[in-house]
Amino acid sequence: MIEQGHFYALAVEDGIATVTIDRTNRMNSLHPASHHELNSLFDRLPTMTGVRVVIITGAGDRAFCSGYDLKDNLETGIMEVGQAGFAGFNGRATYPLPVIAAVNGMALGGGFELALACDFIIASTKATFGLPEPKVGWAAAGGGLQRLPRAVGMKRAMDIILTARTVSALEALSIGLASEVVPPEELMPAARRWAEQIVSCAPIAIRCSKDIAYGSFDLPDLASALDIRHFPTLQEVMDSKDAAEGKRAFVERRPPQWAGK
Repeated sequence: MIEQGHFYALAVEDGIATVTIDRTNRMNSLHPASHHELNSLFDRLPTMTGVRVVIITGAGDRAFCSGYDLKDNLETGIMEVGQAGFAGFNGRATYPLPVIAAVNGMALGGGFELALACDFIIASTKATFGLPEPKVGWAAAGGGLQRLPRAVGMKRAMDIILTARTVSALEALSIGLASEVVPPEELMPAARRWAEQIVSCAPIAIRCSKDIAYGSFDLPDLASALDIRHFPTLQEVMDSKDAAEGKRAFVERRPPQWAGK
Protein backbone atom coordinates (compact mmCIF):
# COMPACT_ATOMS: atom_id res chain seq x y z
CA MET A 1 0.00 0.00 0.00
CA ILE A 2 1.30 3.44 -0.89
CA GLU A 3 -0.12 6.75 0.32
CA GLN A 4 1.29 10.04 -0.89
CA GLY A 5 0.77 13.05 1.34
CA HIS A 6 1.83 16.58 0.54
CA PHE A 7 4.96 16.26 2.66
CA TYR A 8 5.44 12.53 3.19
CA ALA A 9 5.12 9.14 1.52
CA LEU A 10 3.74 6.08 3.30
CA ALA A 11 4.38 2.48 2.28
CA VAL A 12 2.99 -0.51 4.19
CA GLU A 13 4.26 -4.02 3.57
CA ASP A 14 4.35 -7.16 5.75
CA GLY A 15 3.29 -5.25 8.85
CA ILE A 16 5.96 -2.54 8.40
CA ALA A 17 4.89 1.05 7.72
CA THR A 18 7.63 3.22 6.22
CA VAL A 19 7.09 6.97 6.58
CA THR A 20 9.34 9.07 4.35
CA ILE A 21 9.51 12.80 5.11
CA ASP A 22 9.52 14.49 1.70
CA ARG A 23 10.57 18.13 1.54
CA THR A 24 13.85 17.67 -0.26
CA ASN A 25 13.75 21.25 -1.57
CA ARG A 26 14.10 22.37 2.07
CA MET A 27 16.40 19.56 3.29
CA ASN A 28 13.34 17.83 4.75
CA SER A 29 12.87 20.66 7.24
CA LEU A 30 9.31 21.06 8.47
CA HIS A 31 6.92 24.00 8.44
CA PRO A 32 3.44 24.30 10.01
CA ALA A 33 1.52 22.47 7.26
CA SER A 34 3.93 19.53 7.31
CA HIS A 35 3.81 19.29 11.11
CA HIS A 36 0.00 19.08 11.02
CA GLU A 37 -0.04 16.56 8.19
CA LEU A 38 2.43 14.28 9.97
CA ASN A 39 0.47 14.68 13.22
CA SER A 40 -2.59 13.25 11.49
CA LEU A 41 -0.57 10.41 9.99
CA PHE A 42 0.96 9.35 13.33
CA ASP A 43 -2.51 9.47 14.88
CA ARG A 44 -3.80 7.09 12.20
CA LEU A 45 -0.97 4.56 12.02
CA PRO A 46 -1.86 2.64 15.23
CA THR A 47 -5.43 2.23 13.95
CA MET A 48 -4.37 0.78 10.58
CA THR A 49 -5.02 -2.95 10.38
CA GLY A 50 -1.85 -5.01 10.18
CA VAL A 51 0.66 -2.25 10.96
CA ARG A 52 3.07 -3.59 13.57
CA VAL A 53 6.18 -1.44 13.24
CA VAL A 54 6.96 2.04 11.88
CA ILE A 55 10.17 3.14 10.15
CA ILE A 56 10.75 6.89 9.75
CA THR A 57 13.26 8.15 7.19
CA GLY A 58 13.89 11.12 4.92
CA ALA A 59 13.64 11.47 1.16
CA GLY A 60 16.87 11.80 -0.77
CA ASP A 61 20.36 11.14 0.53
CA ARG A 62 21.21 14.44 2.22
CA ALA A 63 18.80 14.84 5.13
CA PHE A 64 16.67 12.79 7.47
CA CYS A 65 15.15 16.02 8.76
CA SER A 66 17.09 19.24 9.19
CA GLY A 67 14.71 20.67 11.79
CA TYR A 68 12.22 23.52 11.73
CA ASP A 69 12.05 25.44 8.44
CA LEU A 70 13.63 28.74 9.51
CA LYS A 71 13.21 30.24 6.05
CA ASP A 72 9.47 29.64 6.21
CA ASN A 73 9.39 31.14 9.70
CA LEU A 74 11.17 34.27 8.49
CA GLU A 75 8.86 34.56 5.48
CA THR A 76 5.58 34.02 7.35
CA GLY A 77 6.36 34.98 10.93
CA ILE A 78 4.51 31.83 12.01
CA MET A 79 6.01 29.31 14.44
CA GLU A 80 3.66 26.35 14.80
CA VAL A 81 3.88 22.58 15.23
CA GLY A 82 1.32 19.79 15.40
CA GLN A 83 -0.75 18.98 18.46
CA ALA A 84 1.76 16.27 19.34
CA GLY A 85 4.80 18.48 18.86
CA PHE A 86 7.46 18.63 16.15
CA ALA A 87 6.60 16.34 13.21
CA GLY A 88 3.41 15.47 15.05
CA PHE A 89 5.47 12.98 17.04
CA ASN A 90 8.10 14.46 19.36
CA GLY A 91 5.59 15.52 22.01
CA ARG A 92 4.24 12.00 22.48
CA ALA A 93 5.58 10.50 25.71
CA THR A 94 4.25 7.11 24.63
CA TYR A 95 3.33 5.52 21.30
CA PRO A 96 1.68 2.12 20.90
CA LEU A 97 3.82 0.95 17.96
CA PRO A 98 7.58 0.36 17.90
CA VAL A 99 9.26 3.09 15.83
CA ILE A 100 12.68 2.91 14.16
CA ALA A 101 14.52 5.97 12.85
CA ALA A 102 16.42 5.18 9.63
CA VAL A 103 18.66 8.24 9.52
CA ASN A 104 19.93 8.76 5.99
CA GLY A 105 21.65 12.14 6.37
CA MET A 106 21.45 15.25 8.55
CA ALA A 107 19.30 14.91 11.66
CA LEU A 108 19.52 18.37 13.15
CA GLY A 109 17.46 20.27 15.68
CA GLY A 110 13.92 18.95 15.56
CA GLY A 111 15.12 16.24 13.17
CA PHE A 112 17.53 14.91 15.79
CA GLU A 113 14.76 15.20 18.35
CA LEU A 114 12.52 13.15 16.03
CA ALA A 115 15.15 10.41 15.85
CA LEU A 116 15.50 10.49 19.64
CA ALA A 117 11.71 10.13 20.00
CA CYS A 118 11.90 6.83 18.10
CA ASP A 119 12.65 3.62 19.96
CA PHE A 120 16.04 3.19 18.33
CA ILE A 121 18.16 4.51 15.48
CA ILE A 122 19.76 2.87 12.45
CA ALA A 123 22.13 5.26 10.71
CA SER A 124 23.76 5.64 7.34
CA THR A 125 27.47 6.43 7.35
CA LYS A 126 26.34 9.81 5.95
CA ALA A 127 24.18 10.52 9.01
CA THR A 128 24.99 13.40 11.34
CA PHE A 129 23.24 14.45 14.52
CA GLY A 130 23.10 17.72 16.40
CA LEU A 131 21.14 20.26 18.39
CA PRO A 132 22.39 23.52 16.82
CA GLU A 133 19.60 25.68 18.27
CA PRO A 134 21.90 27.73 20.55
CA LYS A 135 23.79 28.89 17.45
CA VAL A 136 20.63 30.70 16.28
CA GLY A 137 19.53 31.82 19.73
CA TRP A 138 17.08 29.00 20.38
CA ALA A 139 16.99 26.00 22.72
CA ALA A 140 16.11 22.43 21.72
CA ALA A 141 12.69 22.48 23.36
CA GLY A 142 11.20 19.67 21.26
CA GLY A 143 12.40 16.83 23.46
CA GLY A 144 16.11 16.80 22.69
CA LEU A 145 17.18 18.24 26.03
CA GLN A 146 15.05 15.68 27.82
CA ARG A 147 15.69 12.58 25.70
CA LEU A 148 19.40 12.87 24.87
CA PRO A 149 20.58 12.51 28.52
CA ARG A 150 18.31 9.48 28.86
CA ALA A 151 19.84 7.98 25.72
CA VAL A 152 23.56 8.50 26.35
CA GLY A 153 23.94 9.72 29.94
CA MET A 154 24.09 13.25 31.31
CA LYS A 155 27.80 14.04 30.87
CA ARG A 156 27.98 12.83 27.27
CA ALA A 157 24.71 14.57 26.45
CA MET A 158 25.84 17.86 27.94
CA ASP A 159 28.98 18.05 25.84
CA ILE A 160 26.75 17.73 22.75
CA ILE A 161 24.07 20.11 24.05
CA LEU A 162 26.31 22.89 25.36
CA THR A 163 28.65 23.02 22.36
CA ALA A 164 25.86 22.58 19.78
CA ARG A 165 28.35 20.38 17.91
CA THR A 166 27.60 17.79 15.25
CA VAL A 167 27.94 14.08 16.00
CA SER A 168 29.01 11.69 13.24
CA ALA A 169 27.35 8.33 12.62
CA LEU A 170 30.37 6.46 13.97
CA GLU A 171 30.43 8.53 17.15
CA ALA A 172 26.68 7.97 17.52
CA LEU A 173 27.34 4.23 17.37
CA SER A 174 30.22 4.42 19.85
CA ILE A 175 28.16 6.26 22.49
CA GLY A 176 25.11 4.03 22.13
CA LEU A 177 22.97 6.56 20.30
CA ALA A 178 22.71 4.44 17.13
CA SER A 179 22.18 0.69 17.16
CA GLU A 180 23.83 0.09 13.78
CA VAL A 181 25.66 2.09 11.12
CA VAL A 182 25.61 0.89 7.52
CA PRO A 183 26.52 2.20 4.05
CA PRO A 184 23.79 4.43 2.54
CA GLU A 185 22.57 1.78 0.11
CA GLU A 186 22.10 -0.69 2.98
CA LEU A 187 20.15 1.64 5.29
CA MET A 188 16.58 0.71 4.42
CA PRO A 189 17.30 -3.06 4.12
CA ALA A 190 18.96 -2.88 7.54
CA ALA A 191 16.01 -0.98 9.05
CA ARG A 192 13.59 -3.53 7.57
CA ARG A 193 15.71 -6.37 8.95
CA TRP A 194 15.32 -4.93 12.45
CA ALA A 195 11.61 -4.29 11.85
CA GLU A 196 11.06 -7.87 10.67
CA GLN A 197 12.55 -9.17 13.93
CA ILE A 198 9.99 -7.09 15.83
CA VAL A 199 7.15 -8.31 13.60
CA SER A 200 8.10 -11.90 14.41
CA CYS A 201 7.32 -11.26 18.08
CA ALA A 202 3.87 -11.20 19.69
CA PRO A 203 2.43 -7.69 19.31
CA ILE A 204 0.85 -7.70 22.79
CA ALA A 205 4.24 -8.65 24.28
CA ILE A 206 5.98 -5.87 22.36
CA ARG A 207 3.47 -3.28 23.64
CA CYS A 208 3.93 -4.52 27.20
CA SER A 209 7.72 -4.47 26.89
CA LYS A 210 7.62 -0.84 25.72
CA ASP A 211 5.28 0.08 28.58
CA ILE A 212 7.59 -1.39 31.20
CA ALA A 213 10.87 -0.13 29.71
CA TYR A 214 9.69 3.47 29.42
CA GLY A 215 7.42 3.43 32.47
CA SER A 216 10.34 2.41 34.69
CA PHE A 217 11.94 5.82 34.11
CA ASP A 218 9.01 7.49 35.86
CA LEU A 219 9.43 5.47 39.05
CA PRO A 220 11.67 6.66 41.88
CA ASP A 221 13.96 3.63 42.27
CA LEU A 222 14.76 0.12 41.06
CA ALA A 223 12.64 -1.51 43.76
CA SER A 224 9.59 0.37 42.51
CA ALA A 225 10.40 -0.50 38.90
CA LEU A 226 10.60 -4.19 39.81
CA ASP A 227 7.15 -4.12 41.42
CA ILE A 228 4.95 -5.59 38.70
CA ARG A 229 1.87 -3.97 40.25
CA HIS A 230 2.96 -0.81 38.46
CA PHE A 231 2.54 -2.58 35.11
CA PRO A 232 -0.91 -4.20 34.81
CA THR A 233 -0.32 -4.97 31.13
CA LEU A 234 2.18 -7.64 32.19
CA GLN A 235 -0.53 -9.84 33.66
CA GLU A 236 -2.62 -9.29 30.54
CA VAL A 237 0.27 -10.62 28.47
CA MET A 238 0.81 -13.66 30.67
CA ASP A 239 -2.92 -14.49 30.47
CA SER A 240 -3.18 -13.80 26.72
CA LYS A 241 -3.97 -16.15 23.87
CA ASP A 242 -0.62 -15.20 22.34
CA ALA A 243 1.24 -16.40 25.44
CA ALA A 244 -0.47 -19.78 25.13
CA GLU A 245 0.18 -19.86 21.38
CA GLY A 246 3.85 -19.00 21.87
CA LYS A 247 4.38 -21.91 24.25
CA ARG A 248 2.47 -24.27 22.00
CA ALA A 249 4.40 -23.20 18.88
CA PHE A 250 7.72 -23.60 20.72
CA VAL A 251 6.88 -27.15 21.77
CA GLU A 252 5.55 -28.01 18.30
CA ARG A 253 8.59 -26.42 16.64
CA ARG A 254 6.61 -24.18 14.30
CA PRO A 255 6.24 -20.43 13.77
CA PRO A 256 3.61 -18.95 16.10
CA GLN A 257 0.39 -17.50 14.70
CA TRP A 258 -0.16 -14.33 16.70
CA ALA A 259 -3.70 -13.14 17.39
CA GLY A 260 -2.65 -9.87 19.03
CA LYS A 261 -4.62 -10.65 22.17
